[in-house]
Amino acid sequence: MLALLAGAAWRAGAQVLPRGTSGIAANREEPVNVTGNETVYDSRSDSFTVIGNAKMTQGGSVLTADRIVLYRKQRQAVATGNVHLIDPEVEIWAKSAKVDLVDETLELDNAKVLAKSTSYHIEGDKVRKLQGQNYQVTSGFFTTCGCDNGRPDWAITADTMDLQVGGVGTAHGGSFAVLGYPLFKLPITDFPADTDRQSGFLSGRQGESGLRGFQMIQPYYLAINKSSDATFALDVETSQRIGGMAEYRLTNGVDDYFWADAAYYNESIRSEANREGDIVDDQIADPHIPIDRYDLIAMARQHLTDNLMLFGDTVAVSDSLLLRELDLWTLSRGFGANFGSLRAAPSHFGLLDEYDGGFAQIEGTFYQDLIQPQAAALQRLPEALISGREDLPGGLAYTDYDGEADYFQRDQGVQGFRFAMDPDLTVPWRLGDYLYGFGKAGVQGIVYDTSGHQIAIIPVGTKGHTYNNGLAEGPLTQGGLQANGVPYAEAGVSSILERVFNTNWNSIDKLKNTVEPFADYAYVPRIYQGDQPLFDERDRIEPRSLLTYGVTTRLFAKMNPESNTNEESEQNAANGEVQGPLGQASQPVEALAPVGTPSYSRGNEVRELASFTVMQSVDPTHEIAPSNGKISDLQNLLNIYPTELMSLSSEVDYNPRNNAGITYASAAMNFQPPWTLGQNRNMFMGKALQGSFLQVAYSYVGRDDAVEQSTAKNASQFGTMRAYSDVLDRLGLYFAPSYDFAAGRLLSAEYGVRLKSPCDCWAADLGITQSYNPNEVQVQFQLTLGGLGSIGKSPFGRNPFQTMGLVGNPTGVLPNSLAN
Repeated sequence: MLALLAGAAWRAGAQVLPRGTSGIAANREEPVNVTGNETVYDSRSDSFTVIGNAKMTQGGSVLTADRIVLYRKQRQAVATGNVHLIDPEVEIWAKSAKVDLVDETLELDNAKVLAKSTSYHIEGDKVRKLQGQNYQVTSGFFTTCGCDNGRPDWAITADTMDLQVGGVGTAHGGSFAVLGYPLFKLPITDFPADTDRQSGFLSGRQGESGLRGFQMIQPYYLAINKSSDATFALDVETSQRIGGMAEYRLTNGVDDYFWADAAYYNESIRSEANREGDIVDDQIADPHIPIDRYDLIAMARQHLTDNLMLFGDTVAVSDSLLLRELDLWTLSRGFGANFGSLRAAPSHFGLLDEYDGGFAQIEGTFYQDLIQPQAAALQRLPEALISGREDLPGGLAYTDYDGEADYFQRDQGVQGFRFAMDPDLTVPWRLGDYLYGFGKAGVQGIVYDTSGHQIAIIPVGTKGHTYNNGLAEGPLTQGGLQANGVPYAEAGVSSILERVFNTNWNSIDKLKNTVEPFADYAYVPRIYQGDQPLFDERDRIEPRSLLTYGVTTRLFAKMNPESNTNEESEQNAANGEVQGPLGQASQPVEALAPVGTPSYSRGNEVRELASFTVMQSVDPTHEIAPSNGKISDLQNLLNIYPTELMSLSSEVDYNPRNNAGITYASAAMNFQPPWTLGQNRNMFMGKALQGSFLQVAYSYVGRDDAVEQSTAKNASQFGTMRAYSDVLDRLGLYFAPSYDFAAGRLLSAEYGVRLKSPCDCWAADLGITQSYNPNEVQVQFQLTLGGLGSIGKSPFGRNPFQTMGLVGNPTGVLPNSLAN
């Protein structure tokens, strides 16, 4: 396989290479070419010596040195003086090197090895590269700070080191060094050099809180097989509890999985003053905090056939305050969020059968009430539901049908059986290309067989109830069989007017603006329903003669199929061009390119850029607004869909009646400065935020429109902000307040400082969190070594632009620890 300037050539027989091979021998079927200023042949050793600007190439590998000696019979080469090897996967510098073209090995003196794709950096007095990306290092170090020309910011040093890139490294007689100075000894230590999941200790969480004391959560991850894994964690909070968490995850497909997270805590170390100081809402039915506490959060899906599925989800706790007091509920993402603000802990399980045009479901639901007495909690055990649509002959109309049978059970209050049917007939119509409409008529029939006492509601703000409504047992309800039927009718008409603009602007080929006026009418006769039970929204249909009208305008972009294709993006990345926050190639002119959810029309990709809706309702015969108002608020909805720089949404409700004014308003914005585009990292830096951003949200409710009328002159106003900025190459600041403007009170605030490497191979984060409910101040710290992992939980939130547009089922089996 050798071709020299002298014209002699030979080729080795083809061999199957091990997976992951690289270097000169990885392309062994390619010819080897050697050039230089002077070439000397030695017939006794059958060798060629190339002196001065010596260069040996094969395929994508290039070896340069002051001198290269090539031994044909041994198929080896010896390079000395300013040795430099450029390979598709690594780049190597050394004083001298011995290359074996058969077994793919290198023996290097005073060598430096840099892995291009991962920024793994190895240096040593002696470095031997074995087959694949395996290395033996003598008197050297390992780090991911590939941007450092001198002493790296951090390194694992060792007398001897075995390293498998894509696997595990082992250091003997080593230490952990910062700026070349050893901080502590590591006699024998293993460290990861791979992104695949492996069993072992994960990033823990340490913090200090005025309420919890010192908190330490240390998880251990167990990779069982390709479809299942588990995590176990010790939780110590020196002022409150000692306990543990265990989580098991089995994933066999997108809709076939079983995930369960269980925890147990013992609070014998907790003082009574700590318990009393933590209960903000002392009007819940059960404010008692037991010594032994537990929780279970689980979810499961199992397809018996393609259309028949078993399902179940549960949240179960030992007491009403546990979820609110915890700051970590599960050990991985995918279970959900906001467990601390749940009104009740729900559990449901059942069987779902899907068929053409509809589905049938049998389900049971149990609620553990976390505020009101459990005796009044309404359970559905069981519930049977069938729902679907059938096209009538001729295709001129269709019928929707819904049937539901429930048994409602509780110890206090009305309980019993309910059967409901809701069939309707819809006739759609179309007049030309611009006018569309429908007419619908139906009837909801309900049959009850119930008994028990009514439950009287004591509203918040009366009889001393500050936080929650109160419950009291009322008179005995009318029992036995009851039946009722309520007919209804609806009609609607709409149109779409559109205009197309040719832009031919980079990624956008055309823009289309639509104007979509609409009007809907709904009629329900006045039929008395006050004597029938009230379990949920199905039990009451308010009388109405309601006309709803409005207009929506949208802006669409037809994407240019010739711009920014995946192939071009990959080529741009290969050429070193900047990369956007989601991994796509980004040029400054492309910063405003839409990245929202795409749709396809006639093979063309179309993205919705913005929408604006104005709508209102009027009912001349019924009150639909306060103070006998027959006209509703004027509702305005605006959405500007995500770009690489910003997304915006808002809602404003305006009262045109007496005392006209804004009754409700909200706005939210995400923004990242354009200079952050292209700040991709070459290595894993944990789940911490990456890149500067600003996230702002605000909401307003008028004094007369809140559930409990406000006595504050500025009504109800609430604002939140999250912001992070890289101030310097080595410094970043984070700030995230939540403020109640009506009460003039800071509900929570997070402050953070990040010290980091200019090339992002390490970061040290310090965060302080102050909250009102629970009332505590907490300090957290995290140290992240790029490519290896983190110690501690990030005190910062996630960059909203990192999660924007990301799709996929959350139940993948990954070591996704401490995600909440």
